[in-house]
Amino acid sequence: MRSLNALNEKGFELIIVDNGSKSPFQTELQMNYPYKVIHAGNNLGFAGGNELGMSVASGEFIYLINNDTEIHNSFVEPIVQCFRDQPNLGMLSTLIRFYDSGLLQYAGASELSKITLRNFSIGFGEIDASKYRGFATTGFIHGASMIIPKRIYEEIGGMWSPYFLYYEEYDWCARVKRAGYQIGVLGDVEVLHKESASVGQMSPLKIQYMTRNRMLYARRNVRHWWPFTLVYLTFFVSVRDILKYTFQSQFNLIGPVIKGGISGWTHKTSS
Repeated sequence: MRSLNALNEKGFELIIVDNGSKSPFQTELQMNYPYKVIHAGNNLGFAGGNELGMSVASGEFIYLINNDTEIHNSFVEPIVQCFRDQPNLGMLSTLIRFYDSGLLQYAGASELSKITLRNFSIGFGEIDASKYRGFATTGFIHGASMIIPKRIYEEIGGMWSPYFLYYEEYDWCARVKRAGYQIGVLGDVEVLHKESASVGQMSPLKIQYMTRNRMLYARRNVRHWWPFTLVYLTFFVSVRDILKYTFQSQFNLIGPVIKGGISGWTHKTSS
């Protein structure tokens, strides 16, 4: 909010979703723009929390931006103009830098492998973003900073809430692409991201949901190949992770891998 307050930016409303905080969100900042706070009461997860905000948004475009981010450059006009210039654009991300180092985290992404579900982030670790200015199509957007026209949100719906944490944006992006729209990245807007500031780099919560949700993503989105993907994720990735955490004496992370794997095989994949 402080970074937004420093901008001379107009034409947007800010909706803050307090997603089950132990202490309800309050601020004494004197803001230069209108905003509203929605208290969820319980932690509804990444998808559920964002859905609360999107359900009351009145703008033509919905910009979902993480609470662990800062933005210091104009964004309204470049984003709106990008959608005007790209009439088939269904979803957009911005350039993202790591908050501490200033190095690029995201300037686009490759497609996910059908078997391994691995991809790579374009521009990762670079400092110079000049070659990424302007618009480019991309394989997947980044969940820390993503924009969708409200008409497309109303057409295909929001993120699949059972994910709760991780892979929601990949699943959402895949649905947008199946509906026939382009996915893009706009290098003229930059966001600073305090990566994993909310859940920690290697927390049990993160490990469990990452393990489970990549399996759910495969079952929902990898047509024909998903049984091979699940075998790979179970008997290579999960076994590898268990062995790694055992040798590193991180025994608290072994249970989350097992729980996540079981849930990944058994959880329902339909809404």
